[in-house]
Amino acid sequence: MDLQEKAMELVRHLHFEKIIEMDDLDSLKNQTYEDIVLGLRQKLQETYPQTKLKRMMKSVHFANGFQDERLKRVAIMLTDEIEQYLTIHQFLDHDATVEYFNHKITSDGFVINPPALVGVALESMCLSKGR
Repeated sequence: MDLQEKAMELVRHLHFEKIIEMDDLDSLKNQTYEDIVLGLRQKLQETYPQTKLKRMMKSVHFANGFQDERLKRVAIMLTDEIEQYLTIHQFLDHDATVEYFNHKITSDGFVINPPALVGVALESMCLSKGR
């Protein structure tokens, strides 16, 4: 599971859907998946500064059991912040995202592990559509 590539795919998708504007998509190749997700969050904050995010219940997050703190931070940022930006601005249907995630992780042959779960979370946000 190449999380860096999946994170790059999400940013490219959001750029091509005109949800965010990225000046240099090629520069993502030199960044870690964590840096890409952090940059995406920052870009959403800059693009939609009036957005009020709701505090989520971290006690029920799928990433709570992750041993890798970096991966855990990224998972929580994806689902608790980035997904909120996308749903609040009606680029993403939260129910469709949850359905995609649940279907994917319960499909035959899917091996449940932290990187795979974060990869599916990244994929599910590619359901976003610009207006």
